[in-house]
Amino acid sequence: MKQSISIIIVIALFSFGLPTRAQFFEFGYPRNERRQEPQETVEPAQYKGGTAGLNRFLEKEFKRVPEKSDVEGNIIIACIIGEKGKVTETQVLRSLGTELDNEALRVVKKLKFKPAKQGKKAVKSRINISFPIRRGKVSFSTLKTIDV
Repeated sequence: MKQSISIIIVIALFSFGLPTRAQFFEFGYPRNERRQEPQETVEPAQYKGGTAGLNRFLEKEFKRVPEKSDVEGNIIIACIIGEKGKVTETQVLRSLGTELDNEALRVVKKLKFKPAKQGKKAVKSRINISFPIRRGKVSFSTLKTIDV
């Protein structure tokens, strides 16, 4: 008898006490007329010589690692550029080995950028820098490198 009463109470609670449909609340704005605040445009961080200047700098500064002369692929480094344009944090996203990664990190830490701007204010930003490695050295050429 006790068991049947408790079952009836549970059924009554579920059938009468709980809403059967989801409820949506409007907080002052009709659904199709919500206000959107205009956002200031963000100008990304740029290397002072542009993309071509960055590529020249990476090719010039990256020292060949003799033990890794047969390695090919891309090293990708994520960088945080501070308000003053200096690289503050780095992380290896794609690796080709510890020696090559350490050399890429050393080169990235030397870089100086024009900081990203939101409106007229300099802000922190994140960029990825790719090091295309061909035969153990950086090469932005699409042609295969040949050692003579």
